[in-house]
Amino acid sequence: MCRCNAARSSRAKGRSGSCLLPQGAKRRGLRGPVLARGRTCRGPSPQCVRLSLTSTMTRFHGYNIQSAPCCGARYRTRRYLSVNFMAGEYWTDGYRERSLMPNDHGLRKCTCGAFFVSSEMVIIDETDTSDLPNPQHVSTDELREAISHPRNSHVELAARLDIWHQLNHAYRAAYRAHRAAEEATSRQAWEAVNPDQRSWIDRLKKRSRVPQYRPSPDRPVTHPQFTPSAQQLENLYALVGLLTKPAHRNDYRLELVELHRELGQFDQATSCLRGIGGREDRFRSLLTTLIRERATAPVRFAY
Repeated sequence: MCRCNAARSSRAKGRSGSCLLPQGAKRRGLRGPVLARGRTCRGPSPQCVRLSLTSTMTRFHGYNIQSAPCCGARYRTRRYLSVNFMAGEYWTDGYRERSLMPNDHGLRKCTCGAFFVSSEMVIIDETDTSDLPNPQHVSTDELREAISHPRNSHVELAARLDIWHQLNHAYRAAYRAHRAAEEATSRQAWEAVNPDQRSWIDRLKKRSRVPQYRPSPDRPVTHPQFTPSAQQLENLYALVGLLTKPAHRNDYRLELVELHRELGQFDQATSCLRGIGGREDRFRSLLTTLIRERATAPVRFAY
């Protein structure tokens, strides 16, 4: 078992705090007023954004009319006024469970059969209503096709980032089961030394409160062993190669740290993390702790 004392608060509760801007948010065309409610951290990385996860509603008004980069086909996309990035769970690989915003990285498929990324589209008009179709999302089965015949590195990168999340889903299920069992054991141990000592009349009339279990912040939190498959390793190494290219190097710095960590390349992860600069937030502090503890697993955490 690996121990992670930095991720004790393992269930996200939707509190305000430091938030990793979901991968591809700007590249999906979330510009202007969409991020107006957040404050970008000082430093070279656009990935670290502090915003309120609970006070901002996802709102949009009208549509952008955009043309696809492959054949010029026209589509409509929502014109967002504000975005809420709250989710039920947050993971160090960037995945968000029960998220109010899409988890994908902007990969779309044109009616001509070509794949493109939303950020490649060109806005040609704005309108309140439109009968044009929305860009088609890419199915799981089509991700490998997008990788084998990419139009450019942006398409391959978006597809591989989506696959990264999907291949980690099996571990997420094992992680949740392990943590639930561990929490149940901790609760039973606490209840054994903190029994309900109220009399039957107090219980009937609810004159006093039942002792409430509160997890100790100092308890060790463990998670199951993470052993990536050959398919996962191939994708992780390919992502590292893509993210070290000049075209993507500055846009995915925290993702590159996490990739090195999941591969067990802790020296490289530390070097990349130090190279980001700026003020350290809770997420970067968590990555630092995981690297120090030589943990390779994707971890669930709370803001």
